[in-house]
Amino acid sequence: MEGASTSSETGLRPDPGNTILVVEDNPQAAKLLTLYLTQAGYDVLVTDNGVSALELAGQCHPLAITLDLLLPGLDGWEVLSELKASPRTRDIPVVIVSVLDRQSFGFRLGASEYLVKPVERAELLHALRRCVHREGENVACHKVMVVHSDPDELNLLAMILAQESYEVIQALGAEEAASLARCAHPDLVVTNLLAGGMDSFALMEGLKATPETANIPVLALTPFAFTPEERARTGGGIEFVLMQDNELIEERLLAAITLLFMRDKLPGGES
Repeated sequence: MEGASTSSETGLRPDPGNTILVVEDNPQAAKLLTLYLTQAGYDVLVTDNGVSALELAGQCHPLAITLDLLLPGLDGWEVLSELKASPRTRDIPVVIVSVLDRQSFGFRLGASEYLVKPVERAELLHALRRCVHREGENVACHKVMVVHSDPDELNLLAMILAQESYEVIQALGAEEAASLARCAHPDLVVTNLLAGGMDSFALMEGLKATPETANIPVLALTPFAFTPEERARTGGGIEFVLMQDNELIEERLLAAITLLFMRDKLPGGES
């Protein structure tokens, strides 16, 4: 097929259950993504245009697709929309890999993951593991949004949860959290009030403003106990985890999340 190639040297048709379709028109970027994926044991199909991508997706039904947005002719947004509109391809996870940082719009159109270039090998493989799995591999069950107004605090929360194989979505501030939550539908929202600068009341107000996000539970690390009046002001739905100065955030946070998922049997949790 014109514009398409495969990493397989056997000449055999690649196994759909182990194949990643890479849609990328930059030869160097395509080569790097292919290297990352083949080293991880995946078969790879590569195409440099949207038309071929749609044809390959329909014919081969790959395990997942990595999709650049700035493609010649049919751009990545159009490809994503058509993939999700077709009954044959709508269930294929799509990981956007682009220089454009439009995460919210990507999720709204149906992307499973969104990575901004340049992308490291571990970042790509971790994103794939969050949305697909092969035989013998564990797959993450929970989608957790982390929220903070401080980028450093936000990255710390994301790193802690990503290491435990949670599917992590980052939101910088309450307003972005409300917007992303409507698109990504997380199972849980987590924030850290220990360092200050994060308004838990604004976060809850934003989530409760629309029916599709109003019931998403929120877990907040806090150094002080909230009064009954303050708890009532949040409108409910928020779990405060009281932290001591000498406690390790990572251990306390992960224990609280595990307990919450088990206790409330949130989507993807144990029954």
